[in-house]
Amino acid sequence: MAGNEDVPVDKALKRVEQISSLGLVLASLEFLTQPQVFTDTGLLSWQVERSRHKWTAGKAGDLLDYLFKPPGIYLIYQLRLAAAVALVNPYSSKKVRDVAVAYIAATNYLLHFRIRYGTDGTEHMSLLTYATLTASRIFANDEKAKEACAWFLAGQTNLSYFAAGLSKLVGAPWRNGMAMPGIFRTTVYGDKRVYELLKSRPRLARAAGWGVVASELAMPLMMAAPKLPAWAMLGMGGGFHVGNAVFMGLNRFVYSFVGTYPAVVHVAKHMSANDVARLADFFRKLRRG
Repeated sequence: MAGNEDVPVDKALKRVEQISSLGLVLASLEFLTQPQVFTDTGLLSWQVERSRHKWTAGKAGDLLDYLFKPPGIYLIYQLRLAAAVALVNPYSSKKVRDVAVAYIAATNYLLHFRIRYGTDGTEHMSLLTYATLTASRIFANDEKAKEACAWFLAGQTNLSYFAAGLSKLVGAPWRNGMAMPGIFRTTVYGDKRVYELLKSRPRLARAAGWGVVASELAMPLMMAAPKLPAWAMLGMGGGFHVGNAVFMGLNRFVYSFVGTYPAVVHVAKHMSANDVARLADFFRKLRRG
């Protein structure tokens, strides 16, 4: 699996690896510093999780005990931590990075099966990101394939924002200003200061809700926007995730979504007028069915 870091797409994908892996370092440390959650009486007990499927509840599932119960599950996260650190390190060799990306991609799917409680958009974006990065390393000598990987990541990122904005738009609480106070009054994602501020200022709560919806819906326009507005929109997206990390505790969202921005920037920078025309034609055909 070769690659040339002087090639723009290689630089972009390496930055995706580095930023995204910072989030995996944090996630791995969070789990490793709370080993009790994986015990039989813990929140993420395999004894409970395996009861979701008939085949894992029986004898066949006993074989997975070695992997999904302590100490096996601890080893998975220890190796994920090592792999993520290797990807953050700019001096890691290509062979080390190849193995690290493949291991994270494989264990992403393994852990998606093992842990269903508390997963969110971070895990889903990580699944897509590392599967795509693995593909880019398998086809490291094919620049078109690597460009396709960058386009996929950029497209998925923009689609995620647009879909999130669209789903909020059809929800009355986001339009009438009830959504933001409702979120910030919760125990898991709440912040008392923000909740009281929004509760006491209904117009601000409504404006904030519409601001989130409009920002998410407009995000794909960044791909065709002039340089300064495009960077401003990316900064707005990054600031949104930082705000969520500070006030809602969603720190891994920063690395998971902002980690794809190098691919977004690469595609936007190298997108030609023909590419824009083809995309427009694709969406016209899609709308017609």
